[in-house]
Amino acid sequence: MRILSSFTLLLFFSLSFISENQAQYPEWDDANSLPQWMTPDEELRRHEIGKDFKSSAPPESPVRSIAEYERLKGALIRWPLGIPVDLVVAMSQHATVYTLAGSNNHINQATNAYGNAGANMENIEFILAATNSFWTRDYGPLFVATQDEIAIVDFPYNRPRPDDNNVPNAFANYSGITRYGMDVVHTGGNYMSTGYGQAASTDLVFEENGNNQSFVLNQMYDYLGITDYHVTIDAQGEYIKHIDTWAKFLDVDKILIAEVPSNHSRYWAYEQVADYFAGQISSYGTPYEVVRVYAPNGEPYTNALILNEVVYVPLVGSSWDDDALQTYQEAMPGYSIEGFYGEWFSTDALHCRVKDIADSEAIYVQHIPYHGAHNFQEEFVVEAEIIAYSGAELYQDSLFVLYQANQNIISKENAIFDTIPLFHVEGHTYAGAIPVSEEDTLITYYIYAADASGRRETWPLIGAPGARSFIIDHSGELNVPQADATEFVLRAYPNPFSNTLSIEFEMTEPSVVSLNVFDMHGRLVVTLFDGQKDAGTHQLWWDGRAAGGTDLPGGIYLARLIANGKTQSIRILLDK
Repeated sequence: MRILSSFTLLLFFSLSFISENQAQYPEWDDANSLPQWMTPDEELRRHEIGKDFKSSAPPESPVRSIAEYERLKGALIRWPLGIPVDLVVAMSQHATVYTLAGSNNHINQATNAYGNAGANMENIEFILAATNSFWTRDYGPLFVATQDEIAIVDFPYNRPRPDDNNVPNAFANYSGITRYGMDVVHTGGNYMSTGYGQAASTDLVFEENGNNQSFVLNQMYDYLGITDYHVTIDAQGEYIKHIDTWAKFLDVDKILIAEVPSNHSRYWAYEQVADYFAGQISSYGTPYEVVRVYAPNGEPYTNALILNEVVYVPLVGSSWDDDALQTYQEAMPGYSIEGFYGEWFSTDALHCRVKDIADSEAIYVQHIPYHGAHNFQEEFVVEAEIIAYSGAELYQDSLFVLYQANQNIISKENAIFDTIPLFHVEGHTYAGAIPVSEEDTLITYYIYAADASGRRETWPLIGAPGARSFIIDHSGELNVPQADATEFVLRAYPNPFSNTLSIEFEMTEPSVVSLNVFDMHGRLVVTLFDGQKDAGTHQLWWDGRAAGGTDLPGGIYLARLIANGKTQSIRILLDK
């Protein structure tokens, strides 16, 4: 059993509004690139979209869509450039810059331009491949992770541009990475992933696939592992309908959304989408933190690129540029935030013209963090999935949880962290226990791993500045919270458990109830109940098995209850 778009949003607006807000195309005079929109000739050739596309069977499950804020190998751009050369120089200092070039003459031109500007030529690679435009974000490859490898998912680009459409295949051949072909007409600027089974797009993805929602959702699950696909209206209301022009995932549980003044014609749409995400539950089992960046005149601040520990933000000379940089700095502590001027538009900026490239040999660390308040106990088990995609052995003596007790969250970047080892549980799962004393009220922690290839990685990727915290409550009263008329109480015991878990919830009003269990990837494991319940206390039992009675490995799972229009999650440790 699987869940498809259980949190999908389709926000509709009145037809009368469309006529008062007709989108306009920017002027276009670049002879080296087709525009972002379709030309009149291309409009007549829409039937060619996907014509020669080579689909394939999906990757072997489980499959996971890789997020932009994970460890990247580099970035994909195209020559002639659609970005300022100083951005190439900046990226080349800490990542590989892959440049698509249509000829050896183009390679020579780019080499001279990069070298003269001061690029680190050791991090410059060229891929000989023809292109129709410089929108590498839109036609470039999507990346997924299986248990064994990092792979490419290709798709029919939503433009009749055969050279652009061939780029994912060209990159797969160049890099030796496995390619999978998904038959969903799509575009990279209208897709963003959390890396934990959730993703978001505007409803353009449905429109361009015949409004066959079930087809799209099933394909997204099979090829990209997306269980919760947030499909929204286009808040911007422009011709392009790309989500990256007004929103951006900054972390598994954090999303940046543009903000406009209340007298803006699309104010209602921005606020409606922001409210929607604020009401959704992230794969960490917590509500999304919605960060707003002020863009009163369509400044493209969300159209930024996260490249490992650096965030590149498009600047336009607006009085709001500095505020935008500050918004990123506050939302992403520890990251280097760098602004770049260019020929940016509200519908097209830095992110549109640069495609992130996953690191096919990365150390991947996945963990669902503790959050909020917890009753005192002498230790808290931290479990993580750690995969060395290089194939090198993980160093058992270099797998740690680094933690600090009673450190003020604001100054945790300078904290001195103690370490505890992570021990192998089974498969790719490792666990360790943070000790807690009677005096501890706040625990802050992050995870570290290293392998024999010389790679090192932390979770979160930024390390100590992004360390997660939770509160230790010594009152012993957290197990008996009081519910009001619109809330409910969720409990699970014994926790950890090995054979049978009791999940108990109480409601003060009757409600339609949905109780599901998810794994660390955000994938649905089993539905325990989906139907009407009266007010009162209810108890359900789980035997630690998946739907159909399949045995599950030991590890951390999330039980998620939806009732009375609200969602609550509780962490479960299956001890085997």
